Amino acid sequence: MMKILIIPLLAFAVLSCAGDLTVSAPDFGDNSLIAQTSALSDSSKLRIEGIYSVEGGEANFGRTVVAKWNGKFFSFFAGTNSAYVALQGGRLDSTLVFEGYWRYAQDLNTGLMRLRIEASEGGRELSQGMIPSVPVVIRGSFGDGSSQPTNPIVLKLVRPLSQRSTPFWIIAHRAGGRNSDLLPESENSLGIIQIAEGLGANGVEIDVRLTQDGIPVIYHDENLNPRLVKGEFCIGPIANYTYAHLRTLCTLKNGEQIPTLAEALETVVMKTSLSLVWLDIKAEDAIAPVIQLQRQYLQLAASVGRSVELLIGLPSLSAVEKYLADSSHGTAPAICELDLADVRRANAVVWAPAWTLGPMLQKVTEMHNEGRRVFFWTLDGSEFIKVFLNQSMPDGMVTNYPSIVAYEYYVR
Repeated sequence: MMKILIIPLLAFAVLSCAGDLTVSAPDFGDNSLIAQTSALSDSSKLRIEGIYSVEGGEANFGRTVVAKWNGKFFSFFAGTNSAYVALQGGRLDSTLVFEGYWRYAQDLNTGLMRLRIEASEGGRELSQGMIPSVPVVIRGSFGDGSSQPTNPIVLKLVRPLSQRSTPFWIIAHRAGGRNSDLLPESENSLGIIQIAEGLGANGVEIDVRLTQDGIPVIYHDENLNPRLVKGEFCIGPIANYTYAHLRTLCTLKNGEQIPTLAEALETVVMKTSLSLVWLDIKAEDAIAPVIQLQRQYLQLAASVGRSVELLIGLPSLSAVEKYLADSSHGTAPAICELDLADVRRANAVVWAPAWTLGPMLQKVTEMHNEGRRVFFWTLDGSEFIKVFLNQSMPDGMVTNYPSIVAYEYYVR
């Protein structure tokens, strides 16, 4: 089987006027088949999930991949090359069709992929939401960059995914990943929130700051800087600018506007199936307006039948004090990153220690015995992810690479 070589960056990357490299996700455009398909039922989707052996394309994706539906995305996660595949799918009569793109999470290789499950290889029953009477086989091809896929790939279902009674949260850092990884959307943007599920996440962590006129926005650093924004006059602290000035003077790296927190939460509730948002408070004066927005968007989620948690992150003692001083804090669920005593004082529903503190099984067990969950941050390397999965009992992980955590968690 032919292995894809490192492709010239110009096949799928362009240089912006600021000289920054950006990588876009290739798509089929007018050649897409998805518009011709009918939607799959939830039972059909569930029966397609599982652990698959790779029997064509293994040089690129390894011998084993995890297949998982996250929202509208049918994704594959591989241990080899930290590869992931983000697809959309539907049925054409008794054949199931999927198409989208693949990428290696930690380098720039990407390309189109189109797959199918024929009627005779499980498609007939799956299209009706039934258990297939034959082994499920997925066949198709993948390509380089935006060229049409020609390299064959064959996947055979080995076993369904193990089901656990409570969710495991794979929480995408900065709403999906960092600018340094050259994702198709900027970190902490509305666009990256909408593709986070395709990367393997079922939750996102977003960074909350406050403008001069008191509007919560999502932005990581204290200052405007070339790492995160474009704009000749974009310098100095976010807190020095009104939101109207931010809209006028600068954009995020891929050209998006800096979002308000309200826009981000509406995007989560109305345009994704994400089940959790960690609101990482970067400016303590934002806590009061964030509590109000938390209540507003939890009500919106309930009104549209969405189950989603919006949790206020408390990273410092001063943030805990601000939170406790707010008269509404008792009905505002929180995540606390500090010692267990501070977690208890804030009555946080989640303890969130740094991964550098180690697995800490005894403390994790204490939190579980009190009905609290534990999310470790920020775990990226597969070797460290395995240690925490094997030596602790985390309820979730924050990561820059949701696809790597997804593979290591689901393949177990």
